[in-house]
Amino acid sequence: MFQASFLTDSPPDSIEWCPVRQNIFACGTYLYNPENTTRQGSIYLFQYNSSSKTIEVNQQQSTEGILDLKWVQCSPEHTFLSTVSALGQLSLYPSNDLTKPIICEDVTNDQTIALAHSWFHLTNHYVIISDQQGYLSVCELDNTNGLRFSQSWSAHEYECWACAWDKHDPNVAYSGADDTLFKIWDIRDCKQATHVNRKHTMGICSIVVDETNPYELLTGSFDEYLRQWDKRQMTNPVKDIKLGGGVWKIRPHPLNHDLLLCACMQNGFVIVDLKLLKILCHYTQHGSLAYGCDWQANDSINQLSELMDDCMAVETSTIDTGKILSESLIASCSFYDKTVHVWSQ
Repeated sequence: MFQASFLTDSPPDSIEWCPVRQNIFACGTYLYNPENTTRQGSIYLFQYNSSSKTIEVNQQQSTEGILDLKWVQCSPEHTFLSTVSALGQLSLYPSNDLTKPIICEDVTNDQTIALAHSWFHLTNHYVIISDQQGYLSVCELDNTNGLRFSQSWSAHEYECWACAWDKHDPNVAYSGADDTLFKIWDIRDCKQATHVNRKHTMGICSIVVDETNPYELLTGSFDEYLRQWDKRQMTNPVKDIKLGGGVWKIRPHPLNHDLLLCACMQNGFVIVDLKLLKILCHYTQHGSLAYGCDWQANDSINQLSELMDDCMAVETSTIDTGKILSESLIASCSFYDKTVHVWSQ
């Protein structure tokens, strides 16, 4: 159900709710100007007002084009907004001030466009970045908030749209690219991938590693399939479902990881029940390519406690799906019409 909308200055491509300020979400935009070959953009911090059902601008900062952004909690007291840009830079902003990045460092070769990044901040604050030339780069955030370059290698022949750390092993990373290859890497020796999966028929644009199950992986592809993998046996996917558009983004629900919010490019946004392999909701109110989406980061502990009171002796994974979805807000954005929405099922 539609709640609110906002028009951005440039096409938005990434969006994420703040994990500590529940009514705040960030949005990055990207605009290529063919006349002067510049790639400009901006970062918005939006505040959703549930009473008036409006999206209000908390902060806005002009930047180079933003391809990906993520919130990073380096400690209980410090939450930062991390972005990668069209100039191949990684920036880290305090959550309350977009004008003063504490870090703005080149992280790709020759300022190649950085396409995606992933933080493994449980140990040593490592970040991996993928770029337009198919390279992966690893950097480390030190105790003084400095970014130390670690290594970079050619991972794919074409654009590397997706990268992710393993949630359970800091030495393992994943990448997917326009060459249709899904690769697993041991960063201690990057001369060749430890596994190369060739089951996707088009480029790979999203990778999600399960936070609780050490073996489960999800991929989304331009071939319109959402796939679930078991990394102990990568010959074929455990499950797959066709979503009617390139699966650009996958967001597991914070309370039930079987509920997946997916941005499906030309087919809008869908919510999938992975256990049932069923589409529960299809949101089509956007008028252009569906790129960014995220669940609001509610206080999961309190919300889970309330749900458990309603479902005594029921395991978390089987808690009433309808109740979870009815209490969940979603932020999403579409590209060419420059539109941000907040909605619920």
